[in-house]
Amino acid sequence: MFNRLALLTKLHRLRRLKKCACLYHSGSSSKEIRETFLDFFAKEHVHSRVPSSSVVPYGDPSLAFVNAGMNQFKPIFLGQTVPQHKRAVNSQKCIRVGGKHNDLDDVGRDGYHHTFFEMLGSWSFNDYFKKEACSMAWQLLTQVYQIPPQKLFITYFGGNQSLGLPSDEECREIWLSLGVAPDHILPFGMKDNFWEMGLVGPCGPCSEIHVNKANLETSLARTLVNQGTEEVVEIWNLVFMQYNRISNQVLEKLPAHHIDTGMGLERLVAFLQNKNSNYDTDLFLPLINAVHQISGGVPYQGCYDMQSGQGQRDWAYRLLADHSRMITVALADGAFPDNNHRLRRVMRQAMVTSRKWFNQDASLLLELSQRVADMMGGVYPELSRNLSNVHMLLRFEEDVFRDHLSKSGREWSAIVNRFPELSALSTDQQPGLIAGLRQLEDWRRFSGTDNIPGSLAFKLYSTHGLQEDSLQLLVQLKGWNVDWPQFHQLMADERMSTKIQSSAAVGSQFQCAAALKVAPTIWQCQDVCSRHSEGHYIFKPLDATVTALISKGGCTIKEAAAGDQIAVIADKSCFYYEAGGQVSDTGRLFWSTGSGLVEEVRRVGDHIYHLVTINEGSLRVDQTVQMMLDEDNRLNTMANHTATHLLQAAIKDILKVTCQKSSHVTPEHFRFDFGLFTSEFTLEMITQAESTVRNWICQSLAVDRLMLPLHQAVSLDGITLVPGESYPDMVSVIRVATESGKGEVVSLEPCCGTHVRNTADLEEFVILSVKSAGVGSRSVRAVTRSTAKQLLCRADDLKREFSLLESVANKFNSLQFSQLKELDTTLKQLREAINNEEIPLLVCKELSIRLSKMESYVRQGAQEALARMMQHQVELAVSDAGPASFVIVYLSIPPEMLEIGRVKLSLIKATRHCPHKPILVLALDDGCLIGRCTVPKEMVTGDFDAEKWSDCVIRAIGGSGSSPKGQDPKLNYNIRSRKLVNDSPDSVRQQALSLATQYAKKDETCFWMVAMATCRVQKRREERSKCGRTGDSTGIGRVLANRLGGESPSVSLRRSSDFNFDYVPVQ
Repeated sequence: MFNRLALLTKLHRLRRLKKCACLYHSGSSSKEIRETFLDFFAKEHVHSRVPSSSVVPYGDPSLAFVNAGMNQFKPIFLGQTVPQHKRAVNSQKCIRVGGKHNDLDDVGRDGYHHTFFEMLGSWSFNDYFKKEACSMAWQLLTQVYQIPPQKLFITYFGGNQSLGLPSDEECREIWLSLGVAPDHILPFGMKDNFWEMGLVGPCGPCSEIHVNKANLETSLARTLVNQGTEEVVEIWNLVFMQYNRISNQVLEKLPAHHIDTGMGLERLVAFLQNKNSNYDTDLFLPLINAVHQISGGVPYQGCYDMQSGQGQRDWAYRLLADHSRMITVALADGAFPDNNHRLRRVMRQAMVTSRKWFNQDASLLLELSQRVADMMGGVYPELSRNLSNVHMLLRFEEDVFRDHLSKSGREWSAIVNRFPELSALSTDQQPGLIAGLRQLEDWRRFSGTDNIPGSLAFKLYSTHGLQEDSLQLLVQLKGWNVDWPQFHQLMADERMSTKIQSSAAVGSQFQCAAALKVAPTIWQCQDVCSRHSEGHYIFKPLDATVTALISKGGCTIKEAAAGDQIAVIADKSCFYYEAGGQVSDTGRLFWSTGSGLVEEVRRVGDHIYHLVTINEGSLRVDQTVQMMLDEDNRLNTMANHTATHLLQAAIKDILKVTCQKSSHVTPEHFRFDFGLFTSEFTLEMITQAESTVRNWICQSLAVDRLMLPLHQAVSLDGITLVPGESYPDMVSVIRVATESGKGEVVSLEPCCGTHVRNTADLEEFVILSVKSAGVGSRSVRAVTRSTAKQLLCRADDLKREFSLLESVANKFNSLQFSQLKELDTTLKQLREAINNEEIPLLVCKELSIRLSKMESYVRQGAQEALARMMQHQVELAVSDAGPASFVIVYLSIPPEMLEIGRVKLSLIKATRHCPHKPILVLALDDGCLIGRCTVPKEMVTGDFDAEKWSDCVIRAIGGSGSSPKGQDPKLNYNIRSRKLVNDSPDSVRQQALSLATQYAKKDETCFWMVAMATCRVQKRREERSKCGRTGDSTGIGRVLANRLGGESPSVSLRRSSDFNFDYVPVQ
């Protein structure tokens, strides 16, 4: 009966397959081709359809991006978790821009390499193996897609003697049994038919399916398999996951055998749509057409000749179509350019190409990202959902790149002048190249060889951030050689080894405990803390046994005496060691005969070092000690770390697009750095963030710690992950929610640090500062608990002081000098308190605004008082001058008057009080003698004007002079002496006054010539008057002379024919 049912089921499937339309050369859309693949495995072969994972590989530092469909199933292949499905199928977003799988340099130059592609994949997790996988693949290609079998070529693994791996003859026999012709089955080695996802990890032999796109003869086509031609290309790879690579020469068998197949959608679509290039399919052509529609100009013609102008332009079309897909997907999945240099490089290459070839800024990429979301949003809904985030990051990167070009342009031009061959490098590759090139040139000059050791290349990577692809381009242009195997080995060592970095932080005198053959330390940091329902914490002491003592000199010792500073290693520890941005615990060690102070704790390998100063007694190896935490330090650190998570959650809610850059948590305060991709983190945003955290504290939210496998943790809804961060296989996740274990989640992120159990234990929260931490970054510093309460109390005191001062100042319409002085002194003290004391940022901003208003009020009062003082002294000087024809006055301004509110001494206001005479005003300001000279226009002569009068003073006292902007120097001129350091201000003043007076008296007779000319004009007017009135010119002259402040000298007037007067003084 069961056999009959199986037969009927098989016949039903065959009937359905016969009804499938022939897709080969059918013109089916890429959407239909993708869905056919997914339906074939999901419906015909009972595979579970799973969504694509993010292209950001959280927890795997060996990858810049997810580069294969199997990445999300890595824990299953390693036996770290039980699969949810026995069989799976999906379409996975993949990006290959670095490492072993790097297609970046080939993008656009041929028709099938891409940075982003879709991997159609099917998996079996210890269910079926080679025979079923090959059979399903052959059935889909030849029966469903209707590809003629003679167009397909099969490769299999030919073995590797050095690794002891035999040829996969089982795979060859399976293909023969499926009807594949023997001359269409070819063996290849490790490079082509042994699949690995990276330097380490799951791997195994594979069998690839290649298609003869050009209809070549079999004898010719088989020679082109795996040769990188466009005539015969790989479309599907069937990986038989059997091994896990531990190192270059070590492979171990996996706990179970799995199947991982992957077929590039782009190549499959190109073949089924009968296109010579992937870019001619409906996956890319709409984007290419969009570039042309937006930019205009020469349309795309599909040229690949990079020696021709059209070929280069078409390359630019293809590059933008490819890069816009990759950029949109990466940004939508949460990648940030700051954390991923390859993403930034692709973005900048797209921006450079857009500017150079299409004269477009970021608006072109914005439009292309919109098109990508429209085309692919149905398959990957996150593209449409996060499109606004994509646009925000694109605009931000455009601004950053524009600034980078303006700042680095001059330096880069100088480098290109020295090394013209480097002009081929695009501007987006400049960071790190300048410094790296200089170091390489210095080394080459010193060594006299063009062979660069891999160790130097690795140093340039680790020191200057010079990536392998940039290094390759640099040395290629310079004609140098690099020991790349050594470079790759150093890179692998960095990724794979533990590299005990923390030992350097503990102190170079301490050696690794592993070399001492000491058992690993059992860490019980979280176990010693408990919380009562009313919020009181209890930290239990921990009994431990000393397993090693290391002296400050780095030697192992058996015993340490009072006063010694040593490193103590024990079998257990309750102290938190510095990690995750949180400082270590402090505390004490007690034993029967003494005690010691624990000042710092660090982890080195599997051991915990306690830096201890022995206070009393002696400490020996194997001694039993009691470990006691500094409870206040631990509790304050716990509160600050929980507050860090709450602040991040609040900022994410406000900004929508942000990422953590770093954090530093101490018992006193914490610092949180985050990415800012908008114009500013405004005061309103700061207020909202602080208010949100305070509300969560008031709500007494539960804080739980969950221990989860990494693959399960990263799949949690709403979890906050740090791009580029490496997470362990088992992750501690801190969950803040309205109820313990359930309810609305406020914050969810992996963290190994210590935390309170309830947000109410934070008691209070205050932001102290928000500062720039570099381009696109802000740094927030904040406090909690008693520190925050104390600062708020101090802020209230300052507010009361301000209110009192404001009320006092408002009682007076105008303040006297003594009142102004006293008020100014008080305001300066308050300003110093605001600038130097720890005050809540929002209160500081509020008080600064109020203080500025009061300072302005005092400054205005002081300015008015100064103006009154200057007016009084000038008017008094004019009155004392009497009949003199000019006025020279020195203003005696008390220095403390100028210090009030930093008032400005403006002499223009002083000269306005004497508009009818030439006047020179001098005063002492900031250690310099300053002056202003004003001469009425009618008093200017060829020998006397403001500039000439001032120059006689300037030449004598030193300094400089100039006319006010836009004014005639003959009428108005300013003086400023040199700094009077060694000179007596009184003597300089007297000298200036004396010289100015002598010069003015010497030219005083000129004033009378002006006066008589005025009389002549007046008399002419009188004689020509038709009103019949008579006037006395001499009287007018006498009045004018009186106005000028002098007696009329005895003169004789000689009348000329043109009714002019000659001015002749009588001796």
